[in-house]
Amino acid sequence: MRQLKYLGAGAGYTVALALPAALFAFALAVCFDRYFVEITRALDSALRAGWGTFFSIRWPEAVGMVVGQLLLMAVLLFGGVKASGNVAAAG
Repeated sequence: MRQLKYLGAGAGYTVALALPAALFAFALAVCFDRYFVEITRALDSALRAGWGTFFSIRWPEAVGMVVGQLLLMAVLLFGGVKASGNVAAAG
């Protein structure tokens, strides 16, 4: 009976987290639909300027994302194994 109480609470927390996320995704879909023409025009103008021009402006952002992802993977791979003592419990 006690386990059922915890499962019910867990389901409630899941719904409490999922509902705002679903509403946010719905709002983004509505905004994307509303501004679709402007978004496609912006992408078209950026791509017409040439890939070199577009990526020469954005390269620091792309490098930062790649380095950040590599750091996160390193922390998860090495830090998780040390904290738990074995690979199976870390994953």
